[in-house]
Amino acid sequence: MKLLLAPLVVIAGLILAAPGHAEPGEGEPKTVDSAEFIASLRQVGIIFDDTDHAVAAAEALCGLAANGESTMELLNDVTEANPDLSVVDAARFATIAAKTYCPHQLKKGGGGSK
Repeated sequence: MKLLLAPLVVIAGLILAAPGHAEPGEGEPKTVDSAEFIASLRQVGIIFDDTDHAVAAAEALCGLAANGESTMELLNDVTEANPDLSVVDAARFATIAAKTYCPHQLKKGGGGSK
């Protein structure tokens, strides 16, 4: 399965250009193990041509989540940018991206039940 991540890279550029509003003490670590991210994707069968684009897409998803996009909107972004990617694999990609690049977004509980 080949991922075409260029549209998400464009989104990443737009997100990075927008002013951030991270809470004090919740900044992302400067050194994230991208190799671990890539290995995690491969473990679940998500294969791509350019690892840099996969990393940029993951970072873009974190930016979109930080700006308030819902889980469904994030999944839609991933599947629109990668039509060959199933919704299940898009969810896997988003989950692995969040665990690796923005774990604090997971703690915010985007739309969970009580």
